[in-house]
Amino acid sequence: MSLTLNLDPREFLREAWQKQPRLIRGAFSQFNDLIEPEILAGLALEEGVDSRVIENHDNTWNVVHGPFESYEEFGEEGWTLLVQSVNEWVPEVQQLIAPFRFLPDWRIDDVMISFATENGGVGPHLDQYDVFIIQGLGRRHWQVGARVTNANEHCPHPDLKQLADEFEPLIDVVLEPGDMLYIPAGCPHNGIALEPSLNYSVGFRAPNAAEFGASVADTLSQLNEVKLPRYRDAEQDDFGSAFVVDAKQLAHAREFLFQSWQQLDLDHALLLVMSQSKRPLPQPEGTITPDELNELAESEDTLLVRTPGARILLGPNQDMLYSNGEAWPIEQSLLSFARVLGELWDDLALTNIADHLTNKEAAILCCDLINAGIIDVVTQQD
Repeated sequence: MSLTLNLDPREFLREAWQKQPRLIRGAFSQFNDLIEPEILAGLALEEGVDSRVIENHDNTWNVVHGPFESYEEFGEEGWTLLVQSVNEWVPEVQQLIAPFRFLPDWRIDDVMISFATENGGVGPHLDQYDVFIIQGLGRRHWQVGARVTNANEHCPHPDLKQLADEFEPLIDVVLEPGDMLYIPAGCPHNGIALEPSLNYSVGFRAPNAAEFGASVADTLSQLNEVKLPRYRDAEQDDFGSAFVVDAKQLAHAREFLFQSWQQLDLDHALLLVMSQSKRPLPQPEGTITPDELNELAESEDTLLVRTPGARILLGPNQDMLYSNGEAWPIEQSLLSFARVLGELWDDLALTNIADHLTNKEAAILCCDLINAGIIDVVTQQD
């Protein structure tokens, strides 16, 4: 399946990305839904699936978290089912990410899908990440405002944060199937279904400085080859009162942190963090060897498949492949194969890379990634 996005990436990145919201009519021509509402509802019945229903009846808001047993209690209108990371459960939905790969893979968070009954919505709110919202089934009325700072927010329910004040919409439209909104982080927006409808939200993660720093620090602490410096007091003959941390001690501790970060290989740690999947990847039941892989490569029915949610990255020197918080050295002879793996999105016949797999190191790398659950080999069914 091929989804073509009617968008000029260079113009979009220059004029809109992380700057201003944009409406793209007919972003996907003749858009066909990638999932049926009944299948989405069934997915939210399963353990391990992150889902919730947000209700609004007579301006009384309620949030119910899945897994669900049925939806009868919610009535005929005024509620929305939201299911996170549907791309990791439904291969067809994973393909919706491909048109957005003019943006870095590591920034992609997931594809969230919502099914809303008539008058369903989640209320006016802010998201602290960039999102593309594609209209599927039905129609939804959207209002989107300019980015705001220090917005006044409130919680009509403990699990629901909304804007307390009205906002001036820059965009005030009804989306039809195939239409798309781009909403930068911090832009207020509100969508209300005019009829039963599906929306596909392709979100891009944006950790704050504390979250990013904590992830990097945690990664560094687990790297055996990294010897982290330990704090030592500055030389002085009098520390003063034991219970007072004076300005000199604070300055010394601050300098210790700054200098330590500068001396470490932060690029390597950052790439390990960037390559981590949002959720744990499913682990294969068994392992595969290079010899077994080469045997499979003789069959035209065997495909190499990227595991939904897996990130495969190359660093700036392209001498390491990063995925799922791990790293593999890439010799020059492996670089072309590593690039094939990085580009991999659509299922690829193993026969197409059989020449690469004659290189023992390439076969070992491929097996390592398969055994780690990052990619998989599957046999096509007749």
